[in-house]
Amino acid sequence: MLEDLDKTFERLIKETGNLSTDIDVSFELPNRDWSARLSRPTLNCFCFDMRENPRLRHVDHQVTRSATHGRITLPPRRIDLSYLVTAWARKIEDEHRLLWRAFTVFKRSPVLQRNRCEGALRQSIVDIPLNTADFSPPNERYNLVELWSVLDNQMRLGFVVTATVEFDTAIVEEAPLVFEATFKVGQSETPTEKTLDVISGEIKHKAVGRGGKIAPPKEVEDGSKKQGK
Repeated sequence: MLEDLDKTFERLIKETGNLSTDIDVSFELPNRDWSARLSRPTLNCFCFDMRENPRLRHVDHQVTRSATHGRITLPPRRIDLSYLVTAWARKIEDEHRLLWRAFTVFKRSPVLQRNRCEGALRQSIVDIPLNTADFSPPNERYNLVELWSVLDNQMRLGFVVTATVEFDTAIVEEAPLVFEATFKVGQSETPTEKTLDVISGEIKHKAVGRGGKIAPPKEVEDGSKKQGK
């Protein structure tokens, strides 16, 4: 998934930003050793944070039924992937020009269309939103000064882009359909153990029709009558 997003970003930057072939796009860690090896102007997109977006979490599950089984599928989770975008060149004016070009590309693309993405991102249920240089959540939780201190390099002008992608949890539960169920009613001195000391009756339900609807209770058997049979 990360590799597919990297390729999508690179394609977006090169096609929409009209970058010349003399400019590289890198996704490596922009530390001191990396920057010392640069020989050409480079736009760096470093993914430094990955976490679930709780505001977009859905707990509703999808249920599909066949003749004998039911299938329960949980919706995919939404994951925020945050990139630090910086420009690297010999002259500061070239850096600013390149960085502004990248900022324009991302800011004018608030959403990545699925059909314009690479790899597994094409299979997403929804398009991928982009949050560019915005200090509202999720970007407000980042301190770029602290980030550069960890990178062990001189601080550069840059901005943060956050893409919210889908993560398929692949949690699928299959179970046979229940066409008849019996509920026992009674008393218990230890209900936490889920055992009944005295059974006062039984309620039986039967499924009717293809829709799996449950019929009203057909019979209620009293425990004392049941013992006399």
